[in-house]
Amino acid sequence: MVWSEGQARAHARTHLDHALAHLRDAGLDVSGEIGDESPMRAVGDALRTRDFDEIIVSTLPPSVSRWLKLDLPNRLRRTYPIPVTHVVATREFAR
Repeated sequence: MVWSEGQARAHARTHLDHALAHLRDAGLDVSGEIGDESPMRAVGDALRTRDFDEIIVSTLPPSVSRWLKLDLPNRLRRTYPIPVTHVVATREFAR
Protein backbone atom coordinates (compact mmCIF):
# COMPACT_ATOMS: atom_id res chain seq x y z
CA MET A 1 0.00 0.00 0.00
CA VAL A 2 1.40 3.40 -0.94
CA TRP A 3 0.22 6.49 0.94
CA SER A 4 1.01 10.12 0.51
CA GLU A 5 2.61 11.85 3.48
CA GLY A 6 -0.71 13.58 4.17
CA GLN A 7 -2.61 10.29 4.17
CA ALA A 8 -0.05 8.66 6.45
CA ARG A 9 -0.20 11.56 8.92
CA ALA A 10 -4.02 11.52 8.90
CA HIS A 11 -4.00 7.77 9.58
CA ALA A 12 -1.48 8.23 12.40
CA ARG A 13 -3.56 11.10 13.85
CA THR A 14 -6.67 8.91 13.93
CA HIS A 15 -4.82 6.14 15.77
CA LEU A 16 -3.18 8.57 18.18
CA ASP A 17 -6.48 10.27 19.00
CA HIS A 18 -8.09 6.88 19.66
CA ALA A 19 -5.23 5.76 21.91
CA LEU A 20 -5.20 9.03 23.86
CA ALA A 21 -8.96 8.88 24.39
CA HIS A 22 -8.69 5.28 25.62
CA LEU A 23 -5.90 6.19 28.07
CA ARG A 24 -7.77 9.27 29.31
CA ASP A 25 -10.89 7.16 29.84
CA ALA A 26 -8.71 4.99 32.09
CA GLY A 27 -7.92 8.09 34.18
CA LEU A 28 -4.44 8.82 32.85
CA ASP A 29 -3.08 12.29 32.11
CA VAL A 30 -1.50 11.76 28.68
CA SER A 31 -0.49 13.70 25.59
CA GLY A 32 0.88 12.69 22.22
CA GLU A 33 2.08 13.97 18.89
CA ILE A 34 2.84 12.73 15.41
CA GLY A 35 6.58 12.71 14.81
CA ASP A 36 8.99 12.23 11.95
CA GLU A 37 8.65 8.96 10.04
CA SER A 38 12.21 8.11 11.12
CA PRO A 39 12.00 6.91 14.73
CA MET A 40 15.53 8.17 15.47
CA ARG A 41 14.63 11.67 14.23
CA ALA A 42 11.28 11.59 16.02
CA VAL A 43 12.96 10.78 19.34
CA GLY A 44 15.62 13.45 18.76
CA ASP A 45 12.95 16.05 17.97
CA ALA A 46 11.01 15.20 21.13
CA LEU A 47 14.13 15.31 23.31
CA ARG A 48 15.04 18.75 21.97
CA THR A 49 11.70 20.24 23.05
CA ARG A 50 11.14 18.63 26.47
CA ASP A 51 12.91 16.77 29.27
CA PHE A 52 12.22 13.07 29.72
CA ASP A 53 13.40 10.52 32.27
CA GLU A 54 13.25 7.55 29.93
CA ILE A 55 12.63 6.40 26.35
CA ILE A 56 10.16 3.54 26.07
CA VAL A 57 10.19 1.70 22.74
CA SER A 58 7.30 -0.65 22.00
CA THR A 59 7.82 -2.97 19.05
CA LEU A 60 6.16 -5.88 17.35
CA PRO A 61 7.79 -9.29 17.95
CA PRO A 62 11.28 -9.80 16.46
CA SER A 63 10.04 -11.86 13.52
CA VAL A 64 7.98 -8.94 12.14
CA SER A 65 9.41 -5.76 13.70
CA ARG A 66 10.99 -3.33 11.27
CA TRP A 67 12.34 -1.30 14.21
CA LEU A 68 14.17 -4.33 15.59
CA LYS A 69 15.63 -5.06 12.16
CA LEU A 70 16.97 -1.47 12.33
CA ASP A 71 18.33 -2.18 15.87
CA LEU A 72 16.36 0.83 17.12
CA PRO A 73 16.47 0.16 20.89
CA ASN A 74 20.26 -0.24 20.88
CA ARG A 75 20.78 2.73 18.55
CA LEU A 76 18.73 4.89 20.94
CA ARG A 77 20.80 3.63 23.90
CA ARG A 78 24.03 4.56 22.10
CA THR A 79 22.74 7.98 21.02
CA TYR A 80 20.92 9.40 24.04
CA PRO A 81 22.07 9.67 27.68
CA ILE A 82 18.79 8.49 29.25
CA PRO A 83 17.56 4.95 29.93
CA VAL A 84 15.83 3.09 27.10
CA THR A 85 13.27 0.40 27.92
CA HIS A 86 12.16 -1.96 25.16
CA VAL A 87 8.81 -3.75 25.39
CA VAL A 88 7.47 -6.23 22.85
CA ALA A 89 3.78 -6.30 21.93
CA THR A 90 1.87 -9.50 22.57
CA ARG A 91 -1.55 -10.69 21.49
CA GLU A 92 -2.95 -10.19 24.98
CA PHE A 93 -5.47 -7.39 25.36
CA ALA A 94 -5.41 -4.88 28.20
CA ARG A 95 -8.37 -4.94 30.53
